[in-house]
Amino acid sequence: MSDPCLKLASEFPVPDRAQWLALVDKALKGAPFDKKLLTRLYEGIVVQPLYTRDDFAAAGDPTGFPGAAPFLRGGQASGAGAQGWAIRADHAAAEPADANAAILDDLLRGATAVQLRFDRATRQGCPNEAAAWGDDGIAVQDEADLDRVLKDVLLDLVPVSLDAGVGAIDAAAALVGLWRERGIGPDQARGGFGIDPLGTLAAEGVAFAPLPACLERMAEVADATRRDWPLVRAVTVDTTAWHEAGATAAQDLAVALATGTQYLKAMVAAGMDIADALAQIAFTLPVDCDQFLSIAKLRAARLTWARVAEACGAPEPARRMELTARTSRRMMSRRDPWVNLLRTTVAGFAGGVGGADAVVVVPFDAELGPSDAFARRLARNIQILLKEESSLDRVIDPAGGSWYVETLTRQLAEAAWAEFQAIEAAGGMLAVIEDGSLAARVAAAWAEREQAIAKRKAPLTGVSEFPNLHEAPVERPAPDLRRLRAAAAARAAAHPAPRPAVTR
Repeated sequence: MSDPCLKLASEFPVPDRAQWLALVDKALKGAPFDKKLLTRLYEGIVVQPLYTRDDFAAAGDPTGFPGAAPFLRGGQASGAGAQGWAIRADHAAAEPADANAAILDDLLRGATAVQLRFDRATRQGCPNEAAAWGDDGIAVQDEADLDRVLKDVLLDLVPVSLDAGVGAIDAAAALVGLWRERGIGPDQARGGFGIDPLGTLAAEGVAFAPLPACLERMAEVADATRRDWPLVRAVTVDTTAWHEAGATAAQDLAVALATGTQYLKAMVAAGMDIADALAQIAFTLPVDCDQFLSIAKLRAARLTWARVAEACGAPEPARRMELTARTSRRMMSRRDPWVNLLRTTVAGFAGGVGGADAVVVVPFDAELGPSDAFARRLARNIQILLKEESSLDRVIDPAGGSWYVETLTRQLAEAAWAEFQAIEAAGGMLAVIEDGSLAARVAAAWAEREQAIAKRKAPLTGVSEFPNLHEAPVERPAPDLRRLRAAAAARAAAHPAPRPAVTR
C-alpha cells in the first residue's frame, strides 16, 4: 500500500550549500558576495542571505516549550492567551477632560488597557519645568484631577498603567486613592504604577528622591503593593529613553537587564523574597520597523531575563518576564507622516509575533503634536486587524522554528549579555549613568547610524527616499501647557487635601 502522504520533494536531489553558492556566484557575475549579500547590523551581527537547519543546530540549547524556561518562546503555554495580547492605548492629552474623552473612545472601540502619561512639570515634586519629557502629557495635580481623567472608566475591568516620571509615587498614591474611593478591591485592581527611578534619571536628569534613596523608596512601595494590590506591578523597567537616544538593540536589552538587576538588589535588600521582587517588575521595550530584529529582541529579552532570575535563585515560574512592546518614536518622521502608518504596522506586528503581553502603537502623528481622534483610531485598528483578521494571537510563537529568527535571537542575546556584563563590571546601572560611560557608548552608536542616514545607506521613505515635494503639511494644535499647569496648581491650592499613601 502506498504512503498516503505526498512527499514531492523526495523525488528531487537535496542541494547542498556548495551548489547554492555556485549558483549565487553565477548570478552575481563577479560582484563580491560579502558586499552584496551580507548585512551588517549596528549590533555587530552579520546577517546571512540564507539560513538552514545547520545554523539552527549550531545554536546549541533547544528553544524549550512556550510557558517554560527559558521562556524564549513566550511567557505562557497558551501563547498570547484567550484574549491575545492587551491593546494598550497611550494617552497624553493635556486637558484632563480631553484625555477622558479619548480614553472612553478607545475603550469603546477595541482598546483593552490604558496607559496615562502625565505632564512632568505639573506633577508635584518636579524640581524644574524644563524636565518635562516632550513637554506634553496630562496636566494632573492630585487625585481629583485623576478622577476627572478616569471618569466613567470601569476600573474593575480596565488595567491602568502610569507614566509619571519623578511624580511616579505621588501618581501611584492618587490611583490607589481612586481605587478605594470607587470600591475597587485588591482582587480587581490591575495595572502598574510605573516607578522607574533609573529610567526617569536617564530621561529627565532628575529623580524623585536623592540617589540611592529613591531605590529604597521604590522598594518600600513595591513591598506594600505586593501585600495590598496583588494584581498590580509597582516597578517598571522602561528603556525608551536609551532607545530614543540611539541605543542599539543589544544596548537596549543590556540596559533592561542591568536596570532590572539593580531594582532586584534594592528590593531584596529591603527584605523582599526574590520571587516577590521579580513579580513587581514589568518591562517596556521599544520595537521599530526592523521586523525580524524586533521579534528577536523580544524573544532574547525573555531568554536573558530568565537567566538573570535563575542566577538569583528564583524558582522557574518567577523567571517569566512581563513585557510590553511599544512602537518606537525614533523611527517616526514629521515629513510625510503617513509613512509612519507603515512603520507602526510593522513594529506592532513584531510586538505581537515576538510574544509581548501588551502592545502600544504610537499614533502616526505623535511627532507633530497631540494626536487627534483619527490618528488614535488608526493606531488602535492596526492591532485589531492584526488580531481579529490576521489571527496572530491565535498562534503560539509564530516565529518559532525559523532558522533565521532563532539564530538572530541567540546572537542578539549573546551581544546583549556581553553589554550587560560590561555594565555590571563598571559598577551597575546607577554607576554608568552617573559617570556617563553608557551615554557615551550610546552616542557613538547613534553617530554611526546618523552617518548612515546622512549618506543614504539607511534610507528614510518620504524623507531621503521618494519625498513628496508637494506634500500638504499635517498640523496639530499645541496645547497651552502654561495655562493648564497653572489651573491644576490653583485647583490643588483651593482644595488642599492630605496626600494619600500607596500603603493602607
